[in-house]
Amino acid sequence: MDKKQTASPKYQLVKDYVLSQIENNEISQDDRIPSESEFAKMLDVSSITVRKALTDLVNEGVIYRVRGKGSFVANQSAAAVKATSNLVAFIISGLELHDSSYLRIMKGVQSFLGKNDCKLMIEFVENNFEQERELVLQLIQSDIRGLLVYSSDPDAARGYLDDIRRRSIPFVMLDRFPAGYPVSSVACNNHDGAYEAVEYLIGQGHRRIGFAAYDFHLSSESDRYQGYRSAMSNASAGIDDEWLYLGRDLDYEKLAGQIRGGEITALFCANDKRALEALDKLTAEGVRIPEQLSLMGFDDFESAKFAKVSLSTVKQHFDMLGYEAAKLLFEIRDSSSHGYKKILLPTDLVIRETVAPPPES
Repeated sequence: MDKKQTASPKYQLVKDYVLSQIENNEISQDDRIPSESEFAKMLDVSSITVRKALTDLVNEGVIYRVRGKGSFVANQSAAAVKATSNLVAFIISGLELHDSSYLRIMKGVQSFLGKNDCKLMIEFVENNFEQERELVLQLIQSDIRGLLVYSSDPDAARGYLDDIRRRSIPFVMLDRFPAGYPVSSVACNNHDGAYEAVEYLIGQGHRRIGFAAYDFHLSSESDRYQGYRSAMSNASAGIDDEWLYLGRDLDYEKLAGQIRGGEITALFCANDKRALEALDKLTAEGVRIPEQLSLMGFDDFESAKFAKVSLSTVKQHFDMLGYEAAKLLFEIRDSSSHGYKKILLPTDLVIRETVAPPPES
């Protein structure tokens, strides 16, 4: 009796079958392999055994899955490189690439990778989606172990995300992700952070609270908007459409008029960029903060505490964002579990000088 063969786990039969088919050139790149049920019948093993084997082959870069279509043979030269690579690529696409928040995210990523003997390659793109897409397509042809993506336009990114999946390269999106397209991602708890901020304003006596977006197409800002609406609804505070500023260009002359007329007594901004801009523009319009308007941001950029009136805001922990994203990337690479993971990180409310009770009517 061949003891070695007897000792081999059943799922290895499935793996050996696929590998021998590839080695003998009976199947090649992008060819479909049998389904779980077909393998189970063909090799007389259970579906669970087949699933374990196919998951191992995905993690090893031998095959890739297309949801609803099946499993296919991956690029074998890329798979061989990926198995030995210790390089993780991080693409950051945005407007303010030198803000300290980006540095804190990178520090968090590097903190995890340093513990796992991996190197970090950082690629900046200045808010140009075409450059972002081209850079991703170049990177997935190279020797990377995985990819972290902070995209300027997650919905448009669906096309290149499909390309990443076809090459069986693990990836994680940070902060924002496409609507209706499942991905593994890490973000702060945008909804609850916004809810807590607006709830605090309501607790100070404000009922006429406006909302100002910056990049409303991003999932993070949409979630913050829903948090704002939830807090207002639960306090039975109505929302006037005239209080909502959802576009990139904000009409500060109109907003200043609303503030002087008592139509708006507080403004919750979707991020600190918008809040700090509002602080400067409204002050130039003669609005006194917080005497006439309470102002709240989201992010807690380093510059928030040093503004002309130090900004009250919702703090997200950027170093934790980077660390947990890198950690999740490794879990995806090494895990045999199915599905996608979304991790939400806690936020903290930071009250400084831009919030006060509303002016007396």
